[in-house]
Amino acid sequence: MKFNLIVILLILAEANFSQQGDLQNRFMLAQSYEQIGEYVKAKPIYEELYKAQPNNFTFFQSLNKCYIQLKEYNNSSFLIQQKLSVEKDNISLVGMLGTTLYLNGDEKRAFQLWDDYLKNKNDIISYRTLANTAIELRAFDKAIDLLHRAKLISGKDFYLGYDLANLYALKMDYKKCAEEFITILRVDYKQFPSVESRIFTYAARSEALNVFINVFEDEQPEQFPAIGNILAKLYTASRRYEKAFSLYKTLDNKEQYKGNDLFAFAAQLSLEKEYASAAEVFSYLLKKYPDAPFQLQIKLNLAKNSEARLEIETADSAQLWKTFPSKKYFHEKLYEEPLSIYREVAEKNPFSEQGVEAIFHLGYLYGRKIGDAKESEKSFNNIISNFLFSGFYTDACLVMAAMQLQQGNINKASSFYDKILSNPRANDENKNKAKFWKAKMAFFRGDFTESNKLLRQLVSASGDNISNDALELSFLLTSAFNDSLTLVKFAEGDFALLVNQFDKAGKTFSSLVKTEQTPFLIKQLAELRLIESDISLDRYQQALDQVDSLLKRDEKNIFADKANLLAAKIYRYGLKNPAKAIEEYQNLLLRFPDSLYLDEAREAINKLRNKIS
Repeated sequence: MKFNLIVILLILAEANFSQQGDLQNRFMLAQSYEQIGEYVKAKPIYEELYKAQPNNFTFFQSLNKCYIQLKEYNNSSFLIQQKLSVEKDNISLVGMLGTTLYLNGDEKRAFQLWDDYLKNKNDIISYRTLANTAIELRAFDKAIDLLHRAKLISGKDFYLGYDLANLYALKMDYKKCAEEFITILRVDYKQFPSVESRIFTYAARSEALNVFINVFEDEQPEQFPAIGNILAKLYTASRRYEKAFSLYKTLDNKEQYKGNDLFAFAAQLSLEKEYASAAEVFSYLLKKYPDAPFQLQIKLNLAKNSEARLEIETADSAQLWKTFPSKKYFHEKLYEEPLSIYREVAEKNPFSEQGVEAIFHLGYLYGRKIGDAKESEKSFNNIISNFLFSGFYTDACLVMAAMQLQQGNINKASSFYDKILSNPRANDENKNKAKFWKAKMAFFRGDFTESNKLLRQLVSASGDNISNDALELSFLLTSAFNDSLTLVKFAEGDFALLVNQFDKAGKTFSSLVKTEQTPFLIKQLAELRLIESDISLDRYQQALDQVDSLLKRDEKNIFADKANLLAAKIYRYGLKNPAKAIEEYQNLLLRFPDSLYLDEAREAINKLRNKIS
């Protein structure tokens, strides 16, 4: 008897497992239909499954979803109400029924259903749950209403403030969004990092930025550091640097920040290339905190930003926009401020990295800006002789090598590049620069085999500008490796450009362009060099005519996009015609969608448009 009972139980269990397996297979079939959008085919299967197991919430949920997708809202409503009659306090079902009513166009009944459910509820979770359902329906006003009511129940002024701020931002109501953040900051200043992060996410939109500024200005920013700090950063984001500086000074005096926030502000300005404003802040810090522990950093940053400001102010006269600018030097008095600071830092900190940095800048200014080669070499040789492991050692070698090259001293230049390659602390970028220029010098000497050998190492090494230049030279050598006379002639022209013999270079490249036997790629590059030679000699119209001829004749010229870029620069810097410059930059974008110069062109267009407006 006992044995028979066990057998019966096993048979029943097997039947049950078989049924479960069948239901699962049917469910997977319905899901497959659902995934390909075949809700009509999925619906009867889900109905069958739910009928078989009415307590299976997954089957219930899937069936309701199917009704919603098929817009069978009455079926959905009936299904959920049946479930609610048994589970009256199930908030998920209340949310689902409200969703069905809302989608069926009965917004009033949907919201009334939720309000009735919440009448006797004092828990925040219920309000948040239904608010999230409203958000999913993009019923933002109802979600805001529910969250405000939850906020009142919580008894905490800033509770749920982040959610409300986010909803106001979605509605583009930035005033109320800002007010929520103000409330949070006034109640708990420790929320500053979170509030700041969210504000600047929304403030990426200019309309939001201006509204945030207006709201924060009305909240006594000088009296509340958290509010004041965010307002100062909002001013900075909107490029109102004077207002930001003034507010930072007020907060610094009141809160005794000891210049830390001002220093960070100045550093941010420097990163944004607002060198004049950065120098002004560093100058203020230098006078305000003469005994500050970071006085040395203040001095160095003041000098570097002053130097960078002068670089921009003298850019036109120095003609740095040209591929091969002629030597242009300025009076030492122009650089008096940075020079005096660098000297002081170098003298007082002779063996520190900051002192070496100051020496490097002295050498750079005297060599590249003032034209005092003797004073420049004195500084660089000091670094090269005494500071082998400094981060500025290889930079000093690079500048010294460049100066020797411009004087035509190839062997001396090569010795400095060798120092870089043998230095264990030299980074890959500087090593690649040294290898490239050694390859270039081998090219100048006519040692094309050695040049090719060095270039092969570079082309596979990186994607920086040096490797692009290396690629150009490598193509040149490959295309005419057996035509050494033509390569020698091209090398003569290239070397003439380097030592500022632009007229000689122009004649050399013109001859190569006119000679029919000149290999194809060399002729194309010679044409580009001829344009660059004319630009160096201020023959702007002649250069433009050549660019126009090149583009009309062959836009597939491998250097056509660069020629187009040069035309834009001529109009921008040489002829001071911003409208024509914009036109040429736009032509570059249209003609050469795969060009390496697209980002440069877009940035130039934006700057020129801002300048015109």
